[in-house]
Amino acid sequence: MKRFIILLTLILSATMSYSQTRVAVLPFQNMDGNIDYNILCYDLQEALTTALIEADETGQEYYIVPADSVEIVLSELNLDPSNPQYKSDLWKAVQLLNIKKVVLGTFNKQSDKFLMNTYIYDVKMRMAYPNNQAKDIFKTREQILEAIPEIVSAIQPGLK
Repeated sequence: MKRFIILLTLILSATMSYSQTRVAVLPFQNMDGNIDYNILCYDLQEALTTALIEADETGQEYYIVPADSVEIVLSELNLDPSNPQYKSDLWKAVQLLNIKKVVLGTFNKQSDKFLMNTYIYDVKMRMAYPNNQAKDIFKTREQILEAIPEIVSAIQPGLK
């Protein structure tokens, strides 16, 4: 019986050490406040999620939690990315999904362009990693989704 328990413990610890990092890509925050831009929160989330999944086709580096799962939990907790308290309240949703890292971005309209920043957060520390950030990306409304490859190349190494 002792051998069985020791063997089971070794197997579980080995699988846990080789398991993928669970990552959630949350809707971007509209820091501008103009509700006309709220649709971009979800457009950017969807495009970034798709690009990150394509960047790791084998799924060995990380696992992107489906956006539907994230949205269900966010809606159950009545969390809205346009709400100023969103950033402090989202940790409840993340913990329910057993996520290790969170990709969270912001955008703000400045003149005729949008300023975008994207960060990877450690769930335990609730702080952004200092490396692998996509900061100060300026795009027009028509070009905003063209920033996704640049964001992916900046943050993907931090998801491993």
